[in-house]
Amino acid sequence: MEQFFAFLTGNPLLLSVALVAAMLIVLSFFRKALQLLVVAAAAGLLYAAWLQVSGGDASAFFRQVQEMLSSSFGRLGAMLKPLFELLKSWK
Repeated sequence: MEQFFAFLTGNPLLLSVALVAAMLIVLSFFRKALQLLVVAAAAGLLYAAWLQVSGGDASAFFRQVQEMLSSSFGRLGAMLKPLFELLKSWK
């Protein structure tokens, strides 16, 4: 593995190509994740509209979704906090 990294650092052109390819892969992942989020939001809105038309309680559905998202983002923030603290300490 060390030979591979030594080879990459010895060839700046190859290193830049590898970095661009890695960035494209990461951006592609985020683009797909955003598309999935948009589809999930559209499905949630369609479900809420169906609940409204059929006489269900759409506000309870949105309350549950809000609580779930709030707790998920809270857990995500708690998981990422040590990473951010580590990045701050590198100054």
